[in-house]
Amino acid sequence: MRSVQNISQMTLDEYLTVGDLTIDGSIKHGDITRFLASRVGDTGKVLAFSDNKHDVDQVATSLFLSGLNQRVDLISKDFSAIINYLDPTQPVGAALFQIDADTDQTALLSTIKPLLMALKKQGMILLITNDATPIPELTDYAKNLPEQAYDVKQFQDLQSGEQVLLLQRL
Repeated sequence: MRSVQNISQMTLDEYLTVGDLTIDGSIKHGDITRFLASRVGDTGKVLAFSDNKHDVDQVATSLFLSGLNQRVDLISKDFSAIINYLDPTQPVGAALFQIDADTDQTALLSTIKPLLMALKKQGMILLITNDATPIPELTDYAKNLPEQAYDVKQFQDLQSGEQVLLLQRL
């Protein structure tokens, strides 16, 4: 497992609670989806997004075999549809996005901006690069968030270049 993903999961363990609504904005192989589903309990929910049918089918099978399928709504759309699935009465505990060279970072930033307002107190958005993909547009935006409302941290694996950008609502 990647070190930046370990840091992300350890951080989430501190803040997620049973019953939380969480989002996996880019399910990829489903490891983050399964992790979130294991943390939200039977009363929580994971909204998992991918416009790749193969990824959705693969994760659906994995969730079924692990007994976590009732906790996850697999949505066959890309992350730009997230806002359409949020309930204003249920704040988001965490949202994770796996970023690679193919990720449209401008579209991701357009999704993150309103999602920041949907976070619960201490809720967070984690942006994880799967390789040494630079994310200057996202980090520049994060640096300009009001310090009294958001805590911003960035971690990087110096050998692989992988990184995680954490935005937490205070």
